[in-house]
Amino acid sequence: MTQLAIIIGYLLLLLGLGAAASRFSRGTSRDYLLASHSIGPVLLLMSLFGTTMTAFALVGSTGKSFQLGVGVYGLMASSSGIVHSLCFFLIGVKLWKLGQRHGYTTQVQFFRDRLGSHRFGYLLFPVLVGLVIPYLLIGVLGAGAVVNGVTRGTFDEAFASSGHGVPPWLGSLVICLVVLAYVFAGGMRGTAWANTFQTAVFMVLGVVTFVVIAREIGGGESFLESLRGATARVLEAHPEKLVMKPPKLFFFSFLLIPLSAGMFPHLFQHWLTARSASTFKLPVIVHPLFILIVWVPCVMVGVWATSAMVDGQQVFAESP
Repeated sequence: MTQLAIIIGYLLLLLGLGAAASRFSRGTSRDYLLASHSIGPVLLLMSLFGTTMTAFALVGSTGKSFQLGVGVYGLMASSSGIVHSLCFFLIGVKLWKLGQRHGYTTQVQFFRDRLGSHRFGYLLFPVLVGLVIPYLLIGVLGAGAVVNGVTRGTFDEAFASSGHGVPPWLGSLVICLVVLAYVFAGGMRGTAWANTFQTAVFMVLGVVTFVVIAREIGGGESFLESLRGATARVLEAHPEKLVMKPPKLFFFSFLLIPLSAGMFPHLFQHWLTARSASTFKLPVIVHPLFILIVWVPCVMVGVWATSAMVDGQQVFAESP
């Protein structure tokens, strides 16, 4: 029940942030949608980073590195760190200036004016919604799976088909309701606060988990010795997981994936919330470092898992 209590407490904190943000509301549409352009460098950094780091990064990177090896970091994390910051600098700052000049509050307004067509705006809205839904579902499904995994065995009789833990569908539903609640209550200000809180939690706990797992697997006296020990196990069991030589064109193609950040409606909204153009300096510089902090633990845990042993026996004798 401890895990379930922690999850409930965490969700209640998010609801509290939404309620607190609502007390600062000015009662205008611009304040609700853009927090009255009051978001400073730290909040903007945490909001942008938290928005881009979904279950795809926090959960999917571990699974993919378990399958392909450490090269997953080079494919996705390094390219995201470079391209995301370029999008913030080359696109985000420019759109912020245009938003200030023309009073934009949505992405559709910008494209409608840029192309001089109301019909294009009507067409673009459902297209953007349709593209964002799968992106959001990745986070929802990932959260439901994690909640189920950490609560397995919590209930003695209920939810037997889900390992006596919270079913993925129920966990996903509750999380959706919590997100809707703090977004509706706090608007963009509540969203920025919640993103900042969650990003801080993910980063701190991710590093702590990484250190604990490294010490348990590596068994060294110091952290560096533990890292060497954990990696040495992989070198003995599945050395191919520590080397990856993808075709050059294949590797280059992954630089194009993070470009999608330039069209994310939610990123567009966050860009417009910035207090000034100089607010973008911190996100542009620090975003790649944050990706390093989050992705390295996730990728390495997946790689280390390939050499897992139970009762002295190799769990994965063949390459996963």
